[in-house]
Amino acid sequence: MIHPSKLVAHRGYQGQYPENTALSLNQAIAAGALFIELDVQFSSDKLPIIYHDTDLQRVSGAPVQVFSTTREKLLTYPACEPSRLGRAFENETISPLETIVDILLANPQVTAFIEIKEESIEHCGRELISTTVQQILQPVAAQTVIMSFDYPLAINARQAGWPLVGVVLKNWVDLSITDVVAAQPDYIFTDHNIIPTDCRLEQIGILSNARLVAYEVATPALANDLLRRGVDMLETFEIEAMLNADLPD
Repeated sequence: MIHPSKLVAHRGYQGQYPENTALSLNQAIAAGALFIELDVQFSSDKLPIIYHDTDLQRVSGAPVQVFSTTREKLLTYPACEPSRLGRAFENETISPLETIVDILLANPQVTAFIEIKEESIEHCGRELISTTVQQILQPVAAQTVIMSFDYPLAINARQAGWPLVGVVLKNWVDLSITDVVAAQPDYIFTDHNIIPTDCRLEQIGILSNARLVAYEVATPALANDLLRRGVDMLETFEIEAMLNADLPD
């Protein structure tokens, strides 16, 4: 079995429920997740929602642009992934970022990775994004990791004194660039496919102070290989199956 401390539920329990919904996040916790991850976009009136895409077609089945729609209106749309899950979850709606505060207050054992999407940073600007997200998450600051592909946003969070900060690598070589080093990340997320097979992770300086999280991990065999190579944590859509997986010898 893989210990819960080694796993991150990617967009909640996305394997069985619509991603980034309150249902998906709560079901991941119910399955045993200690770490959950969610995505944040911003509406036309520059307020945060828990959502991955910049349009509603895939997740909500609507030809609507996030950046052109108010948050009040966005929160009325379903978040049911109709093409993947049919009509089973059509009562699940888009959630505001504030929803994760309630979830974490009810589950003090859980840490949430809050990924701020680059498109929203371009839409709103880093200063507004950082201020808004930190104000909302303040009641659960110790349980949240603010992170992004946008390295300067992570630096901003670190400089603001946010307890836990993460970066999502665009390229493996970025481990040594100035912005990533300056962020002093507690967590570094990376696509498992870009980790060099001959890399000695223990010899990379920045990883001595940061936990390396590999995504997207879907099988016990891959999980076992990555953990043996020195990866600290694994992000997966199938949190329950991975928690109960028998690792190969």
